[in-house]
Amino acid sequence: MRETRLVFGALVLLGVLALSASAQVQRTFVSGQGNDNNPCSLAAPCRTFSTAIGAVGSGGEVIVLNSAGYGAFPINKAVTVTVPPGVYAGISVFSGDGIAINAGSTDVVILRGLGINQFGGTNGINFTSGKALHVENCTINGFAAGAGILETGSGDLFVKDTIIRNNQTGIDVAPATGTARASIDQTRLEGNQDGVAVGQGGKVSVRNSVASGSSDAGFLATCAAGACELNIDSCLVANNVTGVSANGTSGGIGTVRISDSEVTDNGTGLLQQGAGVLLSSGSNSVEGNTTANTTGAIGSYTVR
Repeated sequence: MRETRLVFGALVLLGVLALSASAQVQRTFVSGQGNDNNPCSLAAPCRTFSTAIGAVGSGGEVIVLNSAGYGAFPINKAVTVTVPPGVYAGISVFSGDGIAINAGSTDVVILRGLGINQFGGTNGINFTSGKALHVENCTINGFAAGAGILETGSGDLFVKDTIIRNNQTGIDVAPATGTARASIDQTRLEGNQDGVAVGQGGKVSVRNSVASGSSDAGFLATCAAGACELNIDSCLVANNVTGVSANGTSGGIGTVRISDSEVTDNGTGLLQQGAGVLLSSGSNSVEGNTTANTTGAIGSYTVR
């Protein structure tokens, strides 16, 4: 009898473990023809990202099956949202934030291939908390009262192969406390009020990117207190009211370093204000700006 009970107990334990494992779904799917009463499987996809994210395990994937319009959604866990090449997934934002990310301190979120469009919303992506956010091959458009990407937490932000246009700020790195780091590569910032804006506690590096058509500045580091830092390398900065601006007030110091970049056809090419520090390497081309190529105290440095 004792052996029978042991065998039975082992079978029950295995059953519990199997149920637990099956609850942690590795992949879920969404479709324009899906239904949120479905299990979000490949054969029976869900309709909304919110339901699919809720059904997937931490660290899992949500995959878009076909082109359609989808609604805004929050993220509170580690997850990858993927739109395959050739498929269009439009996130229409009628109020608030398109994708609000409030994840745990060890959670990594990846957004790949999304089109995020403003129809009354505030920000395209609002990264409030999480270990890291990767934005890859996305288009974010029209958030005239907010940012294409807003980071107010202290996680790491990575943006690559992305177009961000017609927003108040293309990418705004302004942590509420602590330090936030961002790496931006091969990204086009077009027609924003400010292309990339860095506030107190922000440390941002931009490479192989374009800032154009900004009604204020293509690149801007400004701190009312503390320090912020913006590094620009191998970028085109053209057709902005101000190309690159460094500012500091009330004890704040905004530092900008720019190298191997072309700054042309702006109103002012390089602008240093207040306690801002703007350092330009000899490898830049700063010519053809209509009001002034440089204004303020522009320092220099040698790229090592």
